[in-house]
Amino acid sequence: MSELLRLAALEVTFGLVFTVLALCEVTRLRRQSKQLLRQIEISRLEAPSLATLSVAHASLRRSYSQARALIHLTGEFNQVMEFRAVLDRLSHGLSRFFAGDDVAIWICSTGGDLELAAGVRHDVASLVGPDAAWLRSVIAQGSAVIPSAWQQAEKPWMAAPLLDWRGLGLGVVVLTSHRRSAYMAEDGDFLRAVLGHAAMAIQNAARFEVADRLSRLDALTGLGNRGDFDRALHEATARALLTAGSLSVLLADVDHFKYINDSRGHPEGDRVLRHVAQLIAQAAGEPNRAFRIGGEEFAVLLPQAKAAAVSVAVRLCVRAGQEAFFGDSTRLTLSLGVASLPDDGQDPATVMAAADQALYRAKAAGRNRVHAA
Repeated sequence: MSELLRLAALEVTFGLVFTVLALCEVTRLRRQSKQLLRQIEISRLEAPSLATLSVAHASLRRSYSQARALIHLTGEFNQVMEFRAVLDRLSHGLSRFFAGDDVAIWICSTGGDLELAAGVRHDVASLVGPDAAWLRSVIAQGSAVIPSAWQQAEKPWMAAPLLDWRGLGLGVVVLTSHRRSAYMAEDGDFLRAVLGHAAMAIQNAARFEVADRLSRLDALTGLGNRGDFDRALHEATARALLTAGSLSVLLADVDHFKYINDSRGHPEGDRVLRHVAQLIAQAAGEPNRAFRIGGEEFAVLLPQAKAAAVSVAVRLCVRAGQEAFFGDSTRLTLSLGVASLPDDGQDPATVMAAADQALYRAKAAGRNRVHAA
């Protein structure tokens, strides 16, 4: 009995498989039949109609290609948050879609000037040069792609503004080609569609950049904060070890700062810290080397050996002692500790600990002095 059931089940299975295969074959034949009928119908059309169908087919293929490119570019924008990375992907993406055409992107700076920010073989930039008036005229035209006075007629061009959601200009994108005879209206439409998506990505990246920069700064002094110092110290240490270069850490502490706060008030104490921060930044030589790492304590990263770093620390100590921080004869002093790589350690924690110990010895010895590890 079980054998009969098994055979019956196999017969049913074979029947189902055959039915499915048959349906597939019928479907295939029906599709071929429709294609054949379509070819017969097309063959009966007059030549003008065939030409119209050919143009419509080419337009459809172009629209499909543009839609895929737009989806791809939008996906690339969403993969990065860095401002320059977004501009780089925009310029290279446009160049790829337009078969290797030159691309130049100008961005409005915080001061209102237009700066060349990205591009691919942007020879057009040398043609525009400092002609900010022409670039501003592109922005003033809103969403229109407009001609340029400098562009030679035999060289196709296309320009469009980058606008934010309020319609305010973020910048200008210019394309030029050495291959095509002209840009079509559809090219301008596609460029504006891409820039509509790119503008949002650029704004997000700009906001991220501002937020990231602010997160690294000390709100009171404008110097780098402790987190930024830790990051910079790790990067500088790795770089020094890789290149066998020099690196020194200078720690500075305002002597008797609590007395200043208690006797003159916290607003006056804040003013003193800002003043000290200016001296620290000047001693560092570059703003991104100076940090406020807590309270009245500051740090400087110097790409110098210990002897040179100690000289910087001594000059800073003398300068602070001579500075008129207050309207009376009261003077303010600094205690400083210096440690260097590789003399005092091969990693950030060890070098930092050595500099901290040197600072502690400077304060224990009477303050207003420099000690090296």
